[in-house]
Amino acid sequence: MPTSSPVTPAVRWPNSAGQVIGMDTAGNDGGFAVQQNSSGYAIPIQNALAVVAQIRQGQASSTVTIGYPPFMGVYIGQGSNSDPQAQAQLQNGGNGFGGNGFGGFGGNGNGNGNQNCYTSDQNLVAPANIANVNSGTLILGTICGGPAMAAGMTAGSVITAVNGQAIGSPDSLTGVVSKFKPGTTINVTWVSPSGQRSTSSIKLSAGPPQ
Repeated sequence: MPTSSPVTPAVRWPNSAGQVIGMDTAGNDGGFAVQQNSSGYAIPIQNALAVVAQIRQGQASSTVTIGYPPFMGVYIGQGSNSDPQAQAQLQNGGNGFGGNGFGGFGGNGNGNGNQNCYTSDQNLVAPANIANVNSGTLILGTICGGPAMAAGMTAGSVITAVNGQAIGSPDSLTGVVSKFKPGTTINVTWVSPSGQRSTSSIKLSAGPPQ
């Protein structure tokens, strides 16, 4: 398979009049294993300019992060399913992690779902014991030294609310937390695998650039 690699946004596509009509945002190369030409993926210049205007106005969103992203220090799944058991099944099916500053960078986890915390997500699977709730975002693991671990969250806990707003799927949690800036304190409600419901104030850290 070709390997993916970022393409600098400086690669622009002009028309015959010299007007920029598109910009590369991603690309791939053939690598050593296949005979394939490198290719790039461009977006229309109107889309790029809309993002530029949004950044200039300081209007962050779930798709546009200005500055460093907020970081809770948890590994979560991805998708729009609000059932934690379904999220666990999806994770164990090898469908990967969500992002937006929650976790999922690099990896050497042991993959058994029983560690107290993780420094990375490699081979991380859903924990065996999961909080018995119908809706919320499943915590696959906490990041060592992160805000969530300090608050007492553990793998198998399920986040059900942020600042009193109900949380369902991983996409739901991502959308809510991404609106805050690093350094902001939020109130997070979660249920532990043993069934204990807790609410703690968590100060968001600055996550790695995305």
